[in-house]
Amino acid sequence: MNKPAPVSIDLDQARIDPAWALRIPAALAMRRQVLPFAALAGRVHVACAAPIDQTALAAVARHLGVEIVPVTVEAEPLRRAIAHIFGSGRQIQQPGATAAATDDATALVDEILLAAILRQASDVHIDPGRDDLRIRFRVDGFLEEYRLLPRSVLAPLCSRVKVLASMDIAERRAPQDGGFTFRYGAADSPRTVDIRVASLPIRHGERLTMRLLASDNRRLTLNELGLLPHDLAKVERVLAQLHGLVLLTGPTGSGKTTTLYATIQRLLEGRSLNILTVEDPIEYEIAGIGQAEVDSADKVSFHKALRSLLRHDPDIVMIGEIRDSESLDIAIKASLTGHLVLSTLHTNNALGVVTRLADMGVAPHMISATLRLSMAQRLVRRLCPRCHVRQELAPAQAEALGRPTLAGQPGFQPGGCLYCAGRGYIGRMGLFECFLPDRDDASMISAGSTEAKLLAAIRSKGFQSLLDDAARKISDGLCTVDDVLQVATET
Repeated sequence: MNKPAPVSIDLDQARIDPAWALRIPAALAMRRQVLPFAALAGRVHVACAAPIDQTALAAVARHLGVEIVPVTVEAEPLRRAIAHIFGSGRQIQQPGATAAATDDATALVDEILLAAILRQASDVHIDPGRDDLRIRFRVDGFLEEYRLLPRSVLAPLCSRVKVLASMDIAERRAPQDGGFTFRYGAADSPRTVDIRVASLPIRHGERLTMRLLASDNRRLTLNELGLLPHDLAKVERVLAQLHGLVLLTGPTGSGKTTTLYATIQRLLEGRSLNILTVEDPIEYEIAGIGQAEVDSADKVSFHKALRSLLRHDPDIVMIGEIRDSESLDIAIKASLTGHLVLSTLHTNNALGVVTRLADMGVAPHMISATLRLSMAQRLVRRLCPRCHVRQELAPAQAEALGRPTLAGQPGFQPGGCLYCAGRGYIGRMGLFECFLPDRDDASMISAGSTEAKLLAAIRSKGFQSLLDDAARKISDGLCTVDDVLQVATET
């Protein structure tokens, strides 16, 4: 057994890798207070409280079958982490188990969901192939493989998930949708996560996708989303007015809904407001507001709920998405009658909102009268601040960003440390582009000016595009050029 290495970290700030944490028995972790949490350079680091229990570490090494490095941590954060993972008392199927042991579908589903929660995954993909079953997580927008299982577990695993999600376990030839709430964590402070399930018959069996909606997670605030001070000031200015139309734009999965929720939480600070929402589905529950969810039985359809909203005397209305002319008409009328309306729209950039609204039949003078803010956003992975590696931007990278003068300026690449579980990234952040029309802009919109003319006008006044925002964050060591180029292009 190696002597304990002089390593110590704050476990509360570390990301725990479930591929190692769930590989030891719960009894060993809870009784001896040890937790494998990250692998670096071929060695697994194990959190333990001082003084180090060499017997417990030897047991961990036997279960893992690799070289381990003890890491001393404070006793209380370690206790919380172990309770968070193993405290529910569930039987957890260990990732290193044999094929015969995976027959316990209940334990297997619990293990997969706990692993996804530990990795802070947004989705779990269960994909059957000809010879095996692949389990993947979407983490920070990227798919990563978690486990390969034998095909023999597909049927019991699908049946278990369908039972939880109130789906028909006998129906295997048609797509289905369902959902359930998964409870985990310590008995004295249980946590929950809402999960949406979708099944799809494919060539080699049923494919399952589970989306994790973090009903218990800490809510992001506007300050934490990644808005730079000048953009945050624009948003705050609009929210202080409490009337007009605020539209967020970007592709699916760009974080628009999270920004809407953060905006609502900011509006609730220190004010008593009647806020009503129409969502499909409700992704986060917020105390103090009325949230209407569209149901599949059509008793609460999207349009029925929208038409009813204004009869409930709201100060602020949030519409999950402007889908068609009817939802747009209601949003415009509400914003004209003294309400603040928050919603989303699919366009490539902030200025594209004006063109999109005109294409949907809104008169130019109505756009100028109602639009208070349009904000485009994208999501990129946030570099771990403890281990990112400085690397000057190459001329090709600067050219790809459309900023050739940035060649030779500071840039950063992912490293890998105990805090980010060796990945080099911790979470995601937004890239933003805010268009807050002033009087001159509103006059141009009302006169029907083209998007190109409007863009030239606002750029002359210092308009910051998505790539301008990205360039600042790249130089600050917050994200990489490669990630930015995957999601953002010049307007």
